[in-house]
Amino acid sequence: MADLAALAPAGHPGGRLGHFLPYLLRRRLRAVLWPAEGGERTMALLLLALMMAYGAGFGLMLNHADALDESADFLPTLLVGLNAAWLVSALLVDFLPALRPVVRAVPEHYPVSARWNGAAAFLLDLITLRRLLVVATLLTALAVAPGHAAVPGFSLLLVLGATVFSFNLRLLVALRRWRHPLMLAHLASLGLMLWWLSHPEASYNTALGAGMAVLPWLLGAGQLYRLGPYFSARYLPAEAAPAAPASGSLLARLSPEHRAYFAKVWVLLLMGLVLKMVLMLINLVGLDANGAKLKSQSFFYLALVPLAGFTYANNNLFGFVRTLVANEIQRLGLTKRVLLLYLRLVLPVVLVDCLLTAAALLGLFPRPFWPYLGLLPLGAAALTSLGLWGSLYQAKHVVKTVQFGNNRNASTLMSFATLGTAAALYFLPWWWARIALALVITASAYWPIQAVLRNDGSLRRRLWRGIGA
Repeated sequence: MADLAALAPAGHPGGRLGHFLPYLLRRRLRAVLWPAEGGERTMALLLLALMMAYGAGFGLMLNHADALDESADFLPTLLVGLNAAWLVSALLVDFLPALRPVVRAVPEHYPVSARWNGAAAFLLDLITLRRLLVVATLLTALAVAPGHAAVPGFSLLLVLGATVFSFNLRLLVALRRWRHPLMLAHLASLGLMLWWLSHPEASYNTALGAGMAVLPWLLGAGQLYRLGPYFSARYLPAEAAPAAPASGSLLARLSPEHRAYFAKVWVLLLMGLVLKMVLMLINLVGLDANGAKLKSQSFFYLALVPLAGFTYANNNLFGFVRTLVANEIQRLGLTKRVLLLYLRLVLPVVLVDCLLTAAALLGLFPRPFWPYLGLLPLGAAALTSLGLWGSLYQAKHVVKTVQFGNNRNASTLMSFATLGTAAALYFLPWWWARIALALVITASAYWPIQAVLRNDGSLRRRLWRGIGA
């Protein structure tokens, strides 16, 4: 939130409210694309460069679509999958792991109308790192393949339409207008997007795409006109205090360490499982006509091994259970109790993830895919070892539990090591090489285990500083 001195224009010191919207937009863009921390800034720029490279590759593929094998069959299916991914990404950023609230951009006591506050809240809501990455990807593809501008152009319209739909729906939720007629209209606009997405070859696809893109904006303008005056503290309901978990709930029945762990990471673990199922379904759609192999092998490995659980949580387990680990270090130092704590918390999560993956692989995919079940124990063992390395040597203080745009709660090095291990286990053509790689990575846990058992002083101090104790 900005103060009056920042909002007032030059020449009006402390006087009238000036051009607040450009200032807020500029500050929001700077916070997203050029954070104060050097590590976050580097990661944001690397992600932007990587997504622009993906967009350039997508544009080159569109330019050479005629030269692709089975392009008449492959390209439409790929475009449907990509558009589905854009739509899901545009919605997940606002609705999962929790509903992102719509809040006033300027405090109540400033002379800004409720409608202007609603418009400012919408424009600021547009600017997130994930949306900027998707938009940069599609704009790059549009620049590289101007002859096929309709393909990335309609994808961009889909992303923007889904973003407007998300804001419209969340504004109704913020105003507690659950039964407002516009709620059904917004859901109808989402249905129109899904209909356009599921009928790419229909003769009316272009007209339907134009309607799909325009309808959310029209509904948003009408909603801002009708309900904008209510976007003020007088009508916005006060937030209720979060309720404590009931004594008979499942969380209350767990052991203290499991309760502390799941209270922190259950949202991240649930998101990992949802992402796994989404990737499974996308790959299921991407099977060839015979159902014997995938048309694209680029990201099937992401759904096989328990990546999300380690990338977002278990690579920094001791950072999430900081109080428990700090208590152990202060009382006894590094002992086998720390190792047992890691295993007690991580192994059940890895087991559930592997069981769900095995059930999805056996139930959804044909028999030629069943040998990939062998990757589950290999990936589980290797990633558990890497998670121990990360939790001990790359521990970080958890500032905010859920951070999907900039994951400051886990080491970037360990995240890349986890992704690289999963990709190597999947793409290596020989099973003996996969087994050897998994054994080497698993055996590397010998060194951190020995350091813990001998209560290594440097590791103890490093872990203490890392978790922010």
